[in-house]
Amino acid sequence: MLRLKHVLGWSGLAALLLAPSLSAEESTLWLERMAQAAREQSYHGVYVYERSGIFTTQNIWRKAGDDGVQERLVQTAGRHQEWVRRDGQLICATTMPQTNAHQSIPASNTEPAQLADWYGLRVLGNTHIASRPVTVISLQPRDAFRYAYELYLDNETGLMLKSLLVDERRELLERFQFAAISFDDPDPEDLAPSTSCLKLDVAEDASTELANFWEPAWLPPGFKLGHQQVQTLKDTESRITAQIYSDGLARFTLFVEPLGKDSLAEDLRAQLGPTVAVSRRLMAADNLYLATVVGEIPPITAERIVDSLSESIAGAQR
Repeated sequence: MLRLKHVLGWSGLAALLLAPSLSAEESTLWLERMAQAAREQSYHGVYVYERSGIFTTQNIWRKAGDDGVQERLVQTAGRHQEWVRRDGQLICATTMPQTNAHQSIPASNTEPAQLADWYGLRVLGNTHIASRPVTVISLQPRDAFRYAYELYLDNETGLMLKSLLVDERRELLERFQFAAISFDDPDPEDLAPSTSCLKLDVAEDASTELANFWEPAWLPPGFKLGHQQVQTLKDTESRITAQIYSDGLARFTLFVEPLGKDSLAEDLRAQLGPTVAVSRRLMAADNLYLATVVGEIPPITAERIVDSLSESIAGAQR
């Protein structure tokens, strides 16, 4: 009997030790399904987006096909706003933005195999969103350079139907949640922009030499440079570079624009919900620039990234 108790005790301990590993493996499989759904799933739905206690509701039509992903979003409460995207690039908007920064829906460029290096993964259980059964996945950061996520993934398709973004104090920073969704291909007229959607100038791909010059000397572990563009600001000859970095889930963009000698631009730090913006004025090749980090990362992370640009510039000029 003692031997049996001893064996059962070790079996129970083994189960406890294996449970986190098994949960992480199951979480990774769910994240792989989410990534596939983000690439391949078409749908039409209505979702709620909340940050800093401010709610907006938006309609979205999305079609994924051999020619890429087309999306049209229309704000359904308050002032009319509309956005159209092709393969994640904003091509028209009701108000002309300075940059392609609109991103109400959380990023979907997840690389599940790598996320476990930067987040602790766990399956929390099951519930319902938009009258559909979902599985809840928790992603807890392994360092102080990113936020925690809860993702609610549709059991049938793997599509993310809800996400919560919380800080280190467990305070809610951002909520994204579908209120209704259908998985039919949207009609072409639903994807077509209205006359109030103003066409944006297409940004050029940035050269490797330019990207290397502005690459931060420090990045949070796991963050890598993805897309990089150069865009001419409307009604000016100023050219702004935009470099997008991501760890597979969280992301930020580094914007760099030249300043005139009489520019009044100053260093700043601002935050709205999970989105932080940190700017620094920098001298490079006897010219003055404004570098700004914008993204869903902690302020201390953004400040360290933009402050490290001085070191990278000094190295590039040697």
